[in-house]
Order: sequence, then C-alpha cells, then structure tokens
Amino acid sequence: MTTIKEKKDSKLEKIRLGRCLGDTVVQFEKSSNSSLNLVGKAQGKVVRQSIINPDWDFAKMGIGGLDKEFSDIFRRAFVSRVYPPDIVTQLGCKHIKGILLYGPPGTGKTLLARQIGNMLNAREPKIVNGPQILDKYVGESEANIRRLFSEAEEEEKKLGPNSGLHIIIFDEIDAICKSRGSVAGNTGVHDTVVNQLLSKIDGVQQLNNILVIGMTNRKDMIDEALLRPGRLELQMEISLPDENGRFQILNIHTSRIREYNKMTPDVDLKELAILTKNFSGAELEGLVRAAQSTAMNKLIKVSNKVELDSSAMEKLMISRSDFMHALENDVKLAFGTAAEELDHFLARGIINWGRPVAEIIADGNLDIRKTRASEGFSLVSVLLEGPPNSGKTALAAQIAKNSDFPFVKVCTLDDMVGYTETAKCLAIRKFFDDAYRSQLSCILVDNIERLLDYGPIGSRYSNLTLQGLLVLLKKQPPRGKKLLVLCTTSNRKVLEDMELISAFNTVLHVPNLSTPDHLLAVLDDQDVFTKQELSKLHAKLQGNSIFIGIKKLLGLIDMARQVDPNYRVTKFLSKLEEEGGLE
Repeated sequence: MTTIKEKKDSKLEKIRLGRCLGDTVVQFEKSSNSSLNLVGKAQGKVVRQSIINPDWDFAKMGIGGLDKEFSDIFRRAFVSRVYPPDIVTQLGCKHIKGILLYGPPGTGKTLLARQIGNMLNAREPKIVNGPQILDKYVGESEANIRRLFSEAEEEEKKLGPNSGLHIIIFDEIDAICKSRGSVAGNTGVHDTVVNQLLSKIDGVQQLNNILVIGMTNRKDMIDEALLRPGRLELQMEISLPDENGRFQILNIHTSRIREYNKMTPDVDLKELAILTKNFSGAELEGLVRAAQSTAMNKLIKVSNKVELDSSAMEKLMISRSDFMHALENDVKLAFGTAAEELDHFLARGIINWGRPVAEIIADGNLDIRKTRASEGFSLVSVLLEGPPNSGKTALAAQIAKNSDFPFVKVCTLDDMVGYTETAKCLAIRKFFDDAYRSQLSCILVDNIERLLDYGPIGSRYSNLTLQGLLVLLKKQPPRGKKLLVLCTTSNRKVLEDMELISAFNTVLHVPNLSTPDHLLAVLDDQDVFTKQELSKLHAKLQGNSIFIGIKKLLGLIDMARQVDPNYRVTKFLSKLEEEGGLE
C-alpha cells in the first residue's frame, strides 16, 4: 500500500507504510481508467472534479447577444451536474439529456453548441452532420446511431453515476429526424433512424451520462416524440439579436481590428448596431468582412497588373465609410426590409390630391402606432379597397415605409406564377413565419383576390388558399412579436362573398379623383402644363364630372409631355374623355 503523508509545510510525501490510528481518515480516489465504482457518503473535504473546464474563460466565449439563452441552458442542463452524485440521488433528480437549438439561419446555433462542448470538462464532443448518419445499405443508418452511443453505454456499465459526460452534437437534425410517416418511399429508413435515436436517448436501458444537442432551423419537421420531456427536453429558440446583442457581436468581430489600431475613430459600433436591424450574427460578421475588403481594395493599384501599395500596412485603416458602403451594397438581409420593392411602388411618390389621401395616410399611421403599442393588438390587419388604378398599392407601400419596422416584406403574385395551390399556400405561410422571427414586422399583400386565383367567369377561386389566408390573418403572433398586415383589393364585393373581409381590423376606402380640383391639384404637382394651360383646363373642366384613378391620370400626363404644346390641352382633354374620366 502506498500512503501519502502530509508534512508541516503542507507538501504531500509518498510513503510505503503507515499506521492507522483512531482519528485516521481514509479517502479513496478513483483513477480515470479504473473500473472500481465507489459507493457511499463522503466525509469531510472531498476533492471533486468540476464539470466546468477550469481553463475556460466566459469572457472569451465569443457568443454575442445570447446571454439570456446561455443562462437558461446552464440552469436547466448543467446545474444538476455540478452537484455530487449522492446529492442528485437524494433529490431523485434526473439530468437533462437533450437540448434542441432552433431558429433562423445564421443566428449562432452551431457556435453556441460548439462553445458548450468546449466549456464542459467532458470528453471531446462528437459533432455529427445529420445527413452523414444516412447510409445506402440496409441497417447501416441505425448502426451509425448505435456507434455514437456505444462509448457512453460501456462507461455507464463500468462506473454508474460516476461516469463522465458524453456530448453528441447533431447539426441539421431535421435531416434524420423528420416526422415518422412523412417521408415518401418504401424503405422507411428515416422512421427507423428516429426509432433508434429515441430508444438510445430515453429507452428501456436509458443512459444518464449523455447530453445530445440538436440544431435546426425547421423545428416543425422534427418528430414530436423527440421533443417530449426526457429526450430533447430543453428547446431553446435562438432568434435574431436585439440592438444590445448586435453591439456585442460587432464588438467581438472587430476586437482584433481594434487591438491593432486598424479602425478609425469615426466608427461607432453603437451606431452600426442601430442601423443593422434584423441582422443575424452571420450577416453582421459578413458586414465586417465586407468593410475590411472595401478598405483593403483602396490600397490596390490596378493597371496592367495588380500591385499593392508599398505602404499599405501602415495606411490600412477601416473607416465608417467602409461600413456604410458594405451596409448599402454588399450585405443582403434574409429578414430585412424589401426596400427596392417599396421604392418601385413609390417611384412617382404620393401625390396629395385631396383630403381622402391625407386621411388614409393618417389612418395608416394610427394603425402603425396601434401595432407598436406594448399591450394588446399584437396583430393589426388593414385592407385598402377601391377601384382599379386608384393608387392602393402606392398608399399601402407608403404606410409600410412609414412604419420603419425592421422586417417589411411584399407578397405578390409575381413570385408565385405557375405555383400549385399547395406550393402557393406554403409560400404565403413562409412570409408569416419569417415575420414572426422579428419583434416588429409588416407584410404587404398586393391584389389579394389575385392570390386567391379569382376569376369572374363562374366565380372560380382557390378554396385552399382562401382557408390558409383566413387562418393566417386571424392567427396571433407569438408572445412579444407584433405584426402589421396591409392588403389591397379592387373587388371588395368578392371578399365579402368569401367572408374574408371580416378578418381585417380596419378597412380603408381609396377613391378615384372625383372633382376638377382633385385633377388640377395633380396637374399642378406634375409641372407639365404652364399656368396659362392650367387656367384653360380649369375653365374647360368646371361643371363637368370627373372620375379617374390616379395611376391612369399619371399615364395621360406622361402622354401629354410628348405632345406639341400647341395641341397639348386639347389632346389631354380628348384622351381624358376617351378613358371615361370626363363626362
């Protein structure tokens, strides 16, 4: 027997023999490769190996904007593993054996799982790509699952509760754990893989020394049995970062730049955090890379050959203009604002030709404030209806732009030409699902009757799309999310017959121009006719009835621009009468 003797100078000395007295304390310690299982209650001070890696520095995790999520994961999954096994046994506590991280692409799910593996004082995590599990040979896919758990099973048999923690990370877990019966084909490979995984995590011979971490951006595709308590019990949504989170992420990705003084003082990370609404972590990293490439490109001389400026290392500095250039030109958001489409609808601007326009904009701004309200009204739906060419789409686009919401998307039939009914329903649902990921969102649905495949001959329409829209227009967003839906239609009667109009909180009527003063206001705004021509038009229009849409009127004005000034007024009035706008 080898005995360790403690000297007065508190150093330990190994001795071959020793004598046990009445106050002698014997402490057994298990070596890492020992198969001996120690059972009993420890007395006095016992040296235990912490589950947290002692060399780990939480300040260097490199996870920005996920403080709350990481705190919740630690509380649920690891606090019970910090306590000694005998305390856990007394409480009858079972450790969390599965975590599911889900959310939009690029929000840091894989990074968080990787850092969890590095943080723990456990064996090297097994990181598995979902599709790698599948094999063309019968039974091999299930065998791949069993191999992942084999080491944990062997150690559980030898050491019992003293077994170390085995971490298995599944990236893109939806690839192998689709709902059973949902995959077409006769092989049933996906179903048996799910069954094998279920039995290993929490089957008859359950393991208590494993932690399975799954990651996906399609939680809806995963089999329900895998999400129950005892399996992937802890489900954490990793959503888009808020302003403080974006500042943390930008701070992480620019730390090396600031360390070597390669950033100009005019770069304000807090300003960038405000400007990058709805940016994911990956898109923020891409923004920093784009700014770096812009700054580096300035110092490259291009003639017959590409040459680097001799003093490039000293001159290279990343400035605010580099970030602004990257923000405007290089990074395209997956969950951002459809600025180009809104600008296309507002190419001619909003012409305030009369009181109706001002009232519609005011009512729209009221609905925006209602959506922003902290209590209630998490879903506000508005229908702008009126005759064709009355400017409904432009007014809806202006209201969407006034909202300044971080997520604004336009849903039109242009993107769904040739879609089947099912594909169209899924595409419309994706607009709403994406909107739920942002705290404040706006969806503009243009020509809603066209999305329903409405045809006046025989009154045909798509009932599947209609029922889907009814559900989505009445479904409340998740807690903490606000959604404004703007729809336009040129056929209110059809929506009333379909009982769709009752799904809207507000219905705004967009009229045509109906008085000579309305028409003259538009002509004066467009600056086509001279004052003498406007006076002549005013005299001609008085006493006549006007009924024309703003869009059609702007087309007539464009035509008048090309006409000889001597005949401009006469030609304009004759065309106005032909179009039915003048009686």
